[in-house]
Order: sequence, then structure tokens, then C-alpha cells
Amino acid sequence: MIMLATFAVCVTVTMRTHAGMRGAEQKLGIMNADVEKIRDTNASLKQEVERLRKDPRAIEAAARARLNMVHPNEVVVSLK
Repeated sequence: MIMLATFAVCVTVTMRTHAGMRGAEQKLGIMNADVEKIRDTNASLKQEVERLRKDPRAIEAAARARLNMVHPNEVVVSLK
């Protein structure tokens, strides 16, 4: 009887441990995917920053699109 109870306790502990490990492995997989997405985003942002530091056309395009800037001799016509 004692051996049966000991065996049951061991099986229960083992099953809980395996369930915990599976849950942890799933969380790790999700976190690794998130980290990879963030790395891709960071790489993209680094490229954009580098382009904005070196390419005058990129700087002008960003100023026009994001800040609504124009050259002094241009006329703005709003079509809203």
C-alpha cells in the first residue's frame, strides 16, 4: 500500500513537471518569435535612420511627408 501511494505521488509529480515544461517551452517559442519581430523592426529602423542621416532626398521626403514642409518658392494648395 505504501509503495502504491509512493508510486502515485511520483507519477503525479512527474506529470505536473512535464506539463509545466510544455507550458514553458510554448512561452519560450512565443517569446523567441516576438524577439525576432523586434529585431527585424530594429534593423528596419536602423536602416531608415542611416538613410535619413546620409541621403538628402530622404531627408526632404521625410520633411515633406511628416512635417508638411515646403520650399520657400512653392505654393501649397490644400485639396481637403
